[in-house]
Amino acid sequence: MLENQAFGWLKNAISGGVGGSVASAVVGSPTNAAAIGACADPSALVRDAAKDFRAAAGSPAHSGGGDSRAAPSEGGGAASDEDGSAHDERLDDLTARLDRIKILLYEERSASSSAAASAGAVSLNWTPAVATGTFKSLTAEKGGREQDGAEGDADAKEGDGEEEEEDLLPALIRNLRSLPFEARKSVSAIFNYLLVCGLDGADRRQFASVSSAFAAYVLERADAIISQLVRAHHCKPSDGSGRVDIALLCGSMLRSSLRHASIYKWMLSDGNCERLVYPFLDGYVHNPNFDVSSDALETVRAILTGTASGTAAAAGVVTDPASEEHKQIMEGIASDFLSRKYDDVIDGRINRKCLSSKANYMTRRMSLQTLSTILLNRANYGVMMAYISSSKNLVTIMCLLRDPSPHITLDAFQVFKIFVANPNKPPEVVKILYDNKVKLVKYLEGLHKDRESTDDQYRDEKQLVISTLEGLEI
Repeated sequence: MLENQAFGWLKNAISGGVGGSVASAVVGSPTNAAAIGACADPSALVRDAAKDFRAAAGSPAHSGGGDSRAAPSEGGGAASDEDGSAHDERLDDLTARLDRIKILLYEERSASSSAAASAGAVSLNWTPAVATGTFKSLTAEKGGREQDGAEGDADAKEGDGEEEEEDLLPALIRNLRSLPFEARKSVSAIFNYLLVCGLDGADRRQFASVSSAFAAYVLERADAIISQLVRAHHCKPSDGSGRVDIALLCGSMLRSSLRHASIYKWMLSDGNCERLVYPFLDGYVHNPNFDVSSDALETVRAILTGTASGTAAAAGVVTDPASEEHKQIMEGIASDFLSRKYDDVIDGRINRKCLSSKANYMTRRMSLQTLSTILLNRANYGVMMAYISSSKNLVTIMCLLRDPSPHITLDAFQVFKIFVANPNKPPEVVKILYDNKVKLVKYLEGLHKDRESTDDQYRDEKQLVISTLEGLEI
């Protein structure tokens, strides 16, 4: 059975476990840490976290890039030391408060899930006070005015010069580089939880209103939030591990956002896909950093299939009508996007860039897997027919069938079999298969032969492909 996606990973994100002391994550403010660790009011925690963030962002020690803990002064005097100490203390308190919110969310969900499991049903009259309080407070607080030189200034609004205070959540996401590592992780965990708590788990209906309301908030501010999550993937090897960590956290937040049909449809719209989707296929999946490129490929899979890895829908485990309806809606959005943008996405980027010999191993393999998922989904019938009617696509897949990697050849076979099984092959496709059928049959007979004894489906499909090729005539 799949782990409860709504909070299982949240538990793992809590340093030291639920019972661990929040003070362990705090360096410079033990008195405040004790009080924060005892606080059970999420609204108060968010309110004070906003004060900490505004104070830290406005302090002279705030640099706007990287973990902004103050460095030891060299002749800067006592005033500089005091500013740095106060700045660090604010960051410590902010980190502790975010961690405490994360713990309270987990404890509430854990108790709710246990109660639902014991009773065999959920009480729809019960309100998740911590999740609701966190959502309401987090979306009401302000994070201060945008700082000059921060990321995303290129997209800042141009107006009459009148400054407006930025909401706390977009401000935290935009300034992740300025937060300590543990605070970054907590921002991501809280953001993810509020989006998915109403989508997974036996007790998800109790949290559905929170998830829906938070998704509506993110959608309303998508130009600020989603755009920043995408831009965070633009990192170079010289940027250091901190920038990589931020890219991975933002990738997680982006995929959680894409689980909501409203945000998913907005991102795939004609007005947004070029700046929010294409950068993944053009650059992010080809990043030389393995972690960044692999995470970007996971996001591409979610974008092009409508399902995120690790969810019940991705695993094919859909047990109730509401989940099935949601799955169909998401697949419909993906299918519509792929049909509209077939030339740009499938031909221009998947085939020419992600499956080319110049792409790295992981990009080719995961792109093949995503392509196979797309083509074998009934919702994408039109896309499948367009793909397998192209002789150029057939040549691409036949080349991948001869790849040195056994994993890639197996994935390529899953696509190649669709070409062969098509009862209405175009003449140019038939000619290529016919001209090469002797070599293909000989090669396929030995392809992953050891797998046939343990994988009946693969054995039967391979035999069907071979027999179809042998009977092929022009």
